[in-house]
Amino acid sequence: MKNRFPVVWLTGNSGAGKTTLAFAARDYFNEDSNMDSPLARRIVILDGDEMRNSVSVDEGFSPEDRRRHNLRVARLANLMSAHGFLVIVAVIAPFEKVRNELQPICDPRWVHIKRDGLNGADRPYEPPTKPDFVIDNNVLSIEEGINQMISYLRAFEICTGEPKRMPIKKEGTVIKVG
Repeated sequence: MKNRFPVVWLTGNSGAGKTTLAFAARDYFNEDSNMDSPLARRIVILDGDEMRNSVSVDEGFSPEDRRRHNLRVARLANLMSAHGFLVIVAVIAPFEKVRNELQPICDPRWVHIKRDGLNGADRPYEPPTKPDFVIDNNVLSIEEGINQMISYLRAFEICTGEPKRMPIKKEGTVIKVG
């Protein structure tokens, strides 16, 4: 693709609503009524729990394990973005220092999902100092948060050109497009 979609990284403590917002937004853009959107069927979710059960099964929850997990997810997000997907990462990324390390890897747009009362000794979290967007789940209903997320993603619809046509049949060594 000439222009690529960004990586949108939802950061917030466990239970803030990252996964709910990510999957609701993806489902919205996959509805038949939104098939004219460049985001239709182009959103990939990298969810923290799913990533820990696949690419980071060997990582625990120490600060260094969390760092390595975040770096793995960032590299995968960058790869998916390079292949034309808008990647929504729903991974805590609890430490500002690590978020700064992720920046050059996948250049994410940081969306802070706020919800108070979730911190604890076993749930460390440093809120981002300069997020690109904030969804405050302390004051918004689930539907309002989802609508804010969809509105935020709609801004990226104008950033891309048409996707390249894919080869549909192969004859000998020549690939015909059409």
